[in-house]
Amino acid sequence: MNGQTNGHANGRARNRNTVQTLKSEFDYSDAETDSGIRGRIKEFTFANFTCTQSTAAVAAMLSHTPYQFHGLQTVGVIVFILDLVIFLCFCAVMAARFILHPSTLKKSFTTQPECFFIGSFWLSTGTVLMCMQRFGVPHAGPWLVVAIRVLFWIYATVTLIYNTAMFATLYMKPILQMSQMQPAIFISVYSTMLTGAIAATIASSQPPAARLPIVVAGVTYQGLGWIMSLVLMPWLIGNTISSDPGQPRSRPNLFLAVGSSGYTIVTLIGCSQALPTNYDYFARHPNGVEILQVVADWASVFLWLFTFWLFATALLVNLPTVFPKIGPGFRITPRMDFQVGWWSIVFPNVGFTLATGYIGQQFQSDAIRWIATIMTIFLFGFWLMNLALYTKAAASILAAQDAPIRQAYPTLWPLSNVESS
Repeated sequence: MNGQTNGHANGRARNRNTVQTLKSEFDYSDAETDSGIRGRIKEFTFANFTCTQSTAAVAAMLSHTPYQFHGLQTVGVIVFILDLVIFLCFCAVMAARFILHPSTLKKSFTTQPECFFIGSFWLSTGTVLMCMQRFGVPHAGPWLVVAIRVLFWIYATVTLIYNTAMFATLYMKPILQMSQMQPAIFISVYSTMLTGAIAATIASSQPPAARLPIVVAGVTYQGLGWIMSLVLMPWLIGNTISSDPGQPRSRPNLFLAVGSSGYTIVTLIGCSQALPTNYDYFARHPNGVEILQVVADWASVFLWLFTFWLFATALLVNLPTVFPKIGPGFRITPRMDFQVGWWSIVFPNVGFTLATGYIGQQFQSDAIRWIATIMTIFLFGFWLMNLALYTKAAASILAAQDAPIRQAYPTLWPLSNVESS
């Protein structure tokens, strides 16, 4: 009996602590404690788009798996269609948020950490483009190739404008001390960096006249994103070492850094394999294609171990909090609560998995290709787990119609999960 009472008391204490954390992270000065559907819509933030960016990335990953089996492409199509449905629903909810609560539009761009998660919206659209190429182009006419080319240049333009404007805003209105650097800032960088991975995915199906500009754009955008990641990474690592990795539920965010070099490998190898031979620049330098492909292969090998080191470090930091506590009477208490940031386990590691598979293909190594396939299986399992927890949390929020949103079940709105007391 005492154990049950203590359990309820601990649950209420966790609720109070999480609510205070949420208020400090998303402290909107004019925020009222709305209850009902309007309150839930108001608290819906761009962080939720980490779900859609990860879902589409998983679909693309399944299509690239080195060792395919019958039906795997169908599974990828199903995941892609699911992503489109979720993405459209999220867009509708976000539009309703800005219409019903106009003040949240400006605050979403100027309040951290949400301003960093705007990049998740663009990443969601970018991964959709990759899936359109993988699942649509083989079964559609030339019109889709043209449409993807147009959408690619729109994406490249918009994300560059967004990324430049966001950092200009940070310069003029500082909202983050460097000692408070959060892994979420990598998402804003990845929105531009993903242009390189998209280019690597779509370039091979484009005509030579369009292919070369896409490859050049992909490499230049990847260079921008990679260098920006290198600039930000010392601050992140230094702050983590000097302070601590954060609360257990937020530690999966450390995986975000993995994607910087993972997607760089994907871009280098993918774009080098799509270079048009005997055309324009490469007509004047006939050996250039082979030289660049060799350089891309070995540059990718150079980056791979750094990617693995980032992954292994994040994994070891998270392992102590994965296993639940076992209290008196063998009462099991989880150390980690679900948070939207758990999607960080998926999206960056998709880049790492794709990079491993690409290297295995280039070096014709069965061992490396099997490693990439095993990584795909594990990552697909983590995606299923996150999707189940996310759906459960959303259902709990919508079921608690009469309670203020910050007290009911602040799992998705905005970033945390607490246990009902």
